[in-house]
Amino acid sequence: MYRPKKDNTLPPLRMDPLSRMPDVEHLTEALDQARNNEGRLVELTWPKPGQNLQLLLTVIFIAGGGDPLWTFGEREIRQPINELWRYASGDPTLIYNLVLAECTGEVVANDDESQQVVLDASKFTSNTTSSYSTSLLGMQATSGTRYPVVNSSKSSRDATMEGQLEDMSIPNLLQSIVMAKMTGRLFVDAGNAASELFFEDGVLLHASALDVAGDQALMELVTWEKGKFYFYRDEKTIQRTIARRLDAILMEGITLLDQSKFLMEQGLKMESYLDKKYPNLSESEFDGRVSAGAPVPAELQKQFYIALDGCTSLFDLLRRKPMVKKDWVAIIFNLVQCDLITISKKPSKIDKTSFLESSLIDKAAIERVRTLLARPETGIVSYPNFHFFLDQEFTRYQLYKVPCSLIVFELRMLLPNSLEPLSIPAMKEAASRIRLMLSPLDVLAHFETISYAILLPSTEPASAAMLAHRILENLRGPLLPGVDNLAMAFGVAGMPDDCKDMGLLVSAAKASKLVAQRNNYPIVMFKDMQAPNA
Repeated sequence: MYRPKKDNTLPPLRMDPLSRMPDVEHLTEALDQARNNEGRLVELTWPKPGQNLQLLLTVIFIAGGGDPLWTFGEREIRQPINELWRYASGDPTLIYNLVLAECTGEVVANDDESQQVVLDASKFTSNTTSSYSTSLLGMQATSGTRYPVVNSSKSSRDATMEGQLEDMSIPNLLQSIVMAKMTGRLFVDAGNAASELFFEDGVLLHASALDVAGDQALMELVTWEKGKFYFYRDEKTIQRTIARRLDAILMEGITLLDQSKFLMEQGLKMESYLDKKYPNLSESEFDGRVSAGAPVPAELQKQFYIALDGCTSLFDLLRRKPMVKKDWVAIIFNLVQCDLITISKKPSKIDKTSFLESSLIDKAAIERVRTLLARPETGIVSYPNFHFFLDQEFTRYQLYKVPCSLIVFELRMLLPNSLEPLSIPAMKEAASRIRLMLSPLDVLAHFETISYAILLPSTEPASAAMLAHRILENLRGPLLPGVDNLAMAFGVAGMPDDCKDMGLLVSAAKASKLVAQRNNYPIVMFKDMQAPNA
């Protein structure tokens, strides 16, 4: 991590001691003082409740430019400081979030009136349409490492029971816990995804997996056949997301597993192209064919079939119309069984316009402009130029009400005792992989000092979360150059779903990423952050 050297020739500028944690106004005042006294530390101090310790936050502007550097730590009176973290940012609200999360396990976001709303991580919720809830493993305990985690992880204490899914399937594992009337948390690690389930006296109360919670999460989990599981006795949760009997959900999940296996044998992947086998089929003929298949909502199935054009991948279809796995797997299974669609590795129709090239377009000039928009060392759009695209997208929303989403994320290299920025070769490789998953209109850019952003025009938050998960899986595949362990955190927000102001959209995505940095699951959607009751 970049750590600028402090100018020790000047004594710190100490602001008046506080009786409680500073608010955003205090941090803004400290930031102004630091800006007016470049190269000199500005200190804020306040007591740590219930302990004979003093908490200390400093900020300094290093001569030569760049974002101010904030340092947070604790110490006994007149003793050396125990530094907990450093963060470079010119946003006092973000620093307030970091301090608040360190001290209380909460974060703050802004609502449409720009008033502060405290968001308690223990009250975050998820439902069948949400993605990557912050409630999966709860907030981490206070520590000096406040950066993206690698993935969901088992508890630091020893598990009561652990094993491989290859040796014990999910249905058998869950039935064993039920029969033994066990109380605790089951954590399942599939490598690129994680899930957790809470039991009390053998009764399943809450389940989370990938982008869903409750019954849908359990059905998703049943389809996992590889990975490790850990059971931690007596761990509990206040969440109650399971609505039906376990045996009924398992039966439906096993059906989903069988359908998934069948489609995989047919060659179905997210990159597959689906097309109508009989393009001139009438609606009545379609209804007659699918009526003999599996029970699937007729209207949902018909809408999916109409959207097939042979030139759009499954991933892009689901990006346009997000659906839970239970629905889209059943629909495709039914359409294949009824001999209505084809699955191909390549587009089944040739786009004649792809062979045309207008002589009026100077592609070299476009490439020169694109180069000017990017930072030369990474080839990624610079932060100032990102604001131009952001403004253009906001104008498009104001004029035509076209939705958009924003992903703010961090990538770090996990070392034995620290997390460090990626090297230039590693970041270039990561950017190259990410671009392959973006549409031509999507913008990958630098964001503030150490983060990155993806602006997604005409994209809803659920689809953005799907893209974030696909990026996460891709970057966890072949190792990046010189990176053995990659740490990631993604925050997702959308307009108008989460707000109707571009500045608030940025704040919402930043707040979501901040929660992801403190949570053992790396993708967080702003809509999953629920304010406590008044």
